[in-house]
Amino acid sequence: MATMQFLRTLLLGPMARLRRSWGGDGGDDSDFRLVTSPAAPTDPDAAVHVVVTLNEINDMHGTGPLLKRVFQGRRGIFSIRSRDDWGTQEFGDWHMKISPAGDARPQAVRRVRRGLGDRQIKSVTCVPFLAAEIVTALAITQTYGCRLCGYIMDDQNVAANGIPDSLMREFLETCSLRLATHPELGNAYEQKYGLPFHCLPAVVPASLVAEHPQPLLEEFRPKRAALLGSFWDQSWFDRLCAALEPSGFQIDWYGQNWSPWFSFPSETLARAGISSFGLVPEDRLAAELRGYPFVIVPSGAFDGYEENTGVASLSLPGRILFAVATSHTPILMVGSERSCGAAFVERFGIGMTVPYDAAKLAHTMERMYDPRLQATMRANAAKIARSLSDEGVADWLKESIEQGRPADRRFENLFATPSSATSESSWR
Repeated sequence: MATMQFLRTLLLGPMARLRRSWGGDGGDDSDFRLVTSPAAPTDPDAAVHVVVTLNEINDMHGTGPLLKRVFQGRRGIFSIRSRDDWGTQEFGDWHMKISPAGDARPQAVRRVRRGLGDRQIKSVTCVPFLAAEIVTALAITQTYGCRLCGYIMDDQNVAANGIPDSLMREFLETCSLRLATHPELGNAYEQKYGLPFHCLPAVVPASLVAEHPQPLLEEFRPKRAALLGSFWDQSWFDRLCAALEPSGFQIDWYGQNWSPWFSFPSETLARAGISSFGLVPEDRLAAELRGYPFVIVPSGAFDGYEENTGVASLSLPGRILFAVATSHTPILMVGSERSCGAAFVERFGIGMTVPYDAAKLAHTMERMYDPRLQATMRANAAKIARSLSDEGVADWLKESIEQGRPADRRFENLFATPSSATSESSWR
């Protein structure tokens, strides 16, 4: 038997590798191309773990850095995406685009078989945003008989209608492990489908986590704050700029300042006093944030002006967790008190929420300088910083997928902590 395997590898190995590199059977995708990393395992029997996402994994949007962290150091990662939006892929020993048309299962099975070949697929982790990701993940699970983990980062089914209920139910029932980035999101799916969810938040690089309270600067620069993260709706940008314009504050924006979907006119930024620094390395960002009295994070208003209310209503921006864990800087959420970001800062007593209203925003921004308020919020942030670290999370996820349940309760325990929020009246 060993001799036959040796002969098979000797005779067919080079041709099999060639087929895998270029798609092999001349199927129906003109851009069907597999890219292989020089460090990819060459053993045909090596375990392979597939990660299915909407678009490319890179540092230009929140999904990319998070997936890099939770799979850090893992070998045999095969990254599959449904479409190309950002122009660069920075993840996986292998990666390719597979775009199923609708819910065409036979076609999806053919495509994943063609792309994955005879690799030893052990697990699939799917981060669904469109039906295409679910169809691909189910096709892989059906073909290779592997474990399936569903990791919900943005809702497209409960408050939004991007994924049909029947397909989502099939997906969730097939999953041996179901994860969400925060309790509100997981609870919404539990209530709708009656299936248990667990929490894996947007963890932060362990090397950047500040475990002890950061010393307060004796005097922050007056009327200056940071704007952190990305805009998920054009109305957020437009309304925030309008509300900031009369405030007299200078705002330094650290976030994705280019989007294929939204417009950020330079003249609008200038009127609002916003200077855009774009995406900066995370070690620099952590250091920069320590010099601000607070960071502004835009969120949904849920008052009829947004186009993506469904997605926004159950999303928690990962940059909130980054600021809390790395610099303990208080968070000023702008938008609705019903947003998940507002719930997060209230739960842990690390910030405040204000609507898109110029007078209320200016008043709250001035109040954020209060020394007692600053000390309380920063101390509260220090209490949870270590719990948001990515230390050991790659092994935690691997074991959790294998067991079909969380390897430990570190994240459940974090969010089960009673709220430490301080009432607004006590700060007056």
